[in-house]
Amino acid sequence: MATFLHLSDTHLGYKEYMMDERENDFYESFNEAIDIGLNEHVDFFVHTGDLFDTWSPSNRALNEFKKAALKLYNNGKIMYLIMGDHDRPKRTDEIASRIFDFLGVKLLGINSIENIKVNYSGEDILISGLSNMKGLRKNFIEEEYKKGNVAAGEYKNSILMSHQGVYPYFISEACEVDSSQLPQNYKYLAFGHIHDSTLIDDRYPVFSYAGSTDLNSTSEIKHYLKYKKSVNLVEITSGNVSVQQIKLKSTRYQNIIDSDFINFQNDLKSIVNQKRDNDKKPLITLTIHGSGDRDLVRKQIKAINDIIVRGPLFEKEIKKIVEKPNMSKLLDYFNAYFNDKNTAELADKIFETIKNEDVDSAYKLIKDIMGIGNDN
Repeated sequence: MATFLHLSDTHLGYKEYMMDERENDFYESFNEAIDIGLNEHVDFFVHTGDLFDTWSPSNRALNEFKKAALKLYNNGKIMYLIMGDHDRPKRTDEIASRIFDFLGVKLLGINSIENIKVNYSGEDILISGLSNMKGLRKNFIEEEYKKGNVAAGEYKNSILMSHQGVYPYFISEACEVDSSQLPQNYKYLAFGHIHDSTLIDDRYPVFSYAGSTDLNSTSEIKHYLKYKKSVNLVEITSGNVSVQQIKLKSTRYQNIIDSDFINFQNDLKSIVNQKRDNDKKPLITLTIHGSGDRDLVRKQIKAINDIIVRGPLFEKEIKKIVEKPNMSKLLDYFNAYFNDKNTAELADKIFETIKNEDVDSAYKLIKDIMGIGNDN
């Protein structure tokens, strides 16, 4: 029986609101994940992309990863890694994670699927890696998956590492792949990119988004409150796979509070008094409804020392979307948000160009629509 730890989307170097505490959070959750794998005596580690928050990470982010890689190296462990969209250089440059190959960090599948055969605990295993493929590259994803599928057919034990948005696990416009296109000969599909964890283990291949190790968007809070952040401890033997999702304890508690000018202080204090996994100050997204003295609210919030508050946001400052039946496309949400057909269509066109990493085309589109000359 071979075991490995599947982690993803660690976004080392992310610094929310330029707060040192939040940057530290991402290092701490990443290191906890590494320690979980070592304490469970896994044979190897699988990281499915967005190791760093940017393709040109800070010296500190590089140093924090170096310390973790040294720990793995000293324990005789290899980390197999693919690039996420945050990891891929935007111009001709070296890939940050490849700097650490001498410590056993093996980057796979930069521009096409890469297959390697390994043996752990007497189990022959095929590990295939395909890094994030956006823009023009996404046209080749299905063909690369087919190549991997052929190779996986020759092995009892096989793992595909990929960093893509897969429908229906995310909105279709933001996905590069449909679940029907996933290769079926693998035993475990290890995916990154979506920060909310997903585990489909009632059939083969087992499919999982390990999820991010920390939250870098308020959109993740709802899932976090129900499931927490976690990593996957995976056992693979003779073609059989079992997965245990191990919750991370170092992740800073986050929540969303809707309150008013009278009750917000008590609402915040109730969060402070809750039992949590660690002693970090909770991070709260606060929305205040009604009318009152906003400056006084801000002063009162600053006086609460054992909590971190995003905002506060006041009700009149918030643009709400009222969902309606049959809102299945991103354009439907743009229409609901802007309440203007032309603006919604513009936003949809801009999204289409930006998601394919074609920022220049998006900029040109905006200038053309606004009637701005190319020399301005």
